[in-house]
Amino acid sequence: MNVQGINHITIKVSDLKKATHFYQEILGAKIVHKGNTDVYLDISGVWICLMEIQKAKPKQKNQIGVDHFAFSIVKEDFNKATEYLKEKQVTITRGPIERGGGWTINFLDRDGNELELYTGSLYERMKNWK
Repeated sequence: MNVQGINHITIKVSDLKKATHFYQEILGAKIVHKGNTDVYLDISGVWICLMEIQKAKPKQKNQIGVDHFAFSIVKEDFNKATEYLKEKQVTITRGPIERGGGWTINFLDRDGNELELYTGSLYERMKNWK
């Protein structure tokens, strides 16, 4: 098997319209496809599918499954992005802090899925990881 990279990430949400608005407003997502219970978004080449689940239960902290996913951002835009998250009253769970060779901030979408903006590279993180 010769895997080429990540094709897409699917996130279960409780309200498709509100979730789509969040990803468009906060992360600049562009709608690629809109179905009855799903929306496919493009965020700078990262393909995200939001899938509405009726009567969904909120994600519980420290459960098995995906912990979070991170988007790369250039260091020059990091402070502006941090202020934007605060202005939009997005729940910030950690940061902004310098960690692993870059600046990072973690935050929640409307359904409690944790996202991260990170300025470093994998090489920088592994070089500085302790």
